[in-house]
Amino acid sequence: MQYFTDTGAWIVLADKKDRYHQNAKEAYNVILSRNISLVTTDYIFDETVTWLRYKIGHTIATDWGQKLLSSRMVEIVQIYDTYLRPAWNIFQKYSDQKFSFTDCTSFAVMKALGLDTAFGFDDHFRIMGLNLIPSLSNKKK
Repeated sequence: MQYFTDTGAWIVLADKKDRYHQNAKEAYNVILSRNISLVTTDYIFDETVTWLRYKIGHTIATDWGQKLLSSRMVEIVQIYDTYLRPAWNIFQKYSDQKFSFTDCTSFAVMKALGLDTAFGFDDHFRIMGLNLIPSLSNKKK
């Protein structure tokens, strides 16, 4: 089994001061205990280390980047043209939603790989009919 992992999950796991850190840590431990592998993309990797670099610091960003690159349970999918055009189609189709283009690349990868669950905090996955863990029904923006 595989779950897609979004930027928010990586950031919240890295940021011990984040209000959702404990929720993310608990969900991550369940994922590990069930031997669920994680799929993410180079775009998500970029967003994650860039955010960590500017909001928390270079050391945390490089530590997390190295963890992701060397992890045996994390597959980093390259977007390239394989997913770029399908993502572009999603981006164009959903003009009524505030999906980022990176969101659309994530949806395209999930669809192509047959994934229905994302580990993250972005409700856009739910809007696309996908499962999202951890479930935070009382999440405030």
